[in-house]
Amino acid sequence: MMRILVIGSTGRTGVHVLTQGVGRGHRITAFARRPEHLPGGVALAGVHRGDAHDPAAVRDAVRGQDAVIAAVGGSGIASTLITAMHEEGVRRLVMTSSRSVPATRPRLAVGLAWILLRRAYADLARAEGMLQVSGLDWSIARGTRLTDKPPAGRVHIDFEDNATGGAPQLSRTDYAMALLDIAEDPAMIGKAPGICGP
Repeated sequence: MMRILVIGSTGRTGVHVLTQGVGRGHRITAFARRPEHLPGGVALAGVHRGDAHDPAAVRDAVRGQDAVIAAVGGSGIASTLITAMHEEGVRRLVMTSSRSVPATRPRLAVGLAWILLRRAYADLARAEGMLQVSGLDWSIARGTRLTDKPPAGRVHIDFEDNATGGAPQLSRTDYAMALLDIAEDPAMIGKAPGICGP
């Protein structure tokens, strides 16, 4: 059992992290700007209302946790979390990112993705760099294209800059499962796995 804070807990991936985390027996605390949108019937250990860019709100939410799963990424959130976690003595952080950030092939698809989403990917790249020098027990979960399709119950994970297998699509339910698996596994500390559909 772990005490886990979920940032972005009302997002389309975050809600799955909440429900699956509770189902695994963890003490899950939700952090959201609009807690009224949290799913009903989930036995949460706590709820914090706030903006993930607000240092005071994040520090209060982080206090007493064993780990943080950021189901939303970005350099602003990374910066706030790194500071708050150091101040509160919480070390384990899992943050979402995109498989496209380090990818170089297939060249056409990656090039088009970067043209369309250059600002978002550049920000995720900055967030990754910040985590890698943060001194925290970080993991970066680089997901491929997310869908709301039914879960497969398994994922493909590799550690290459370019996918070496797996499907190009990944259900958000399966992505949430992988985020919790990574948070629970000390062997994933300091690693940035690519997560694809099976």
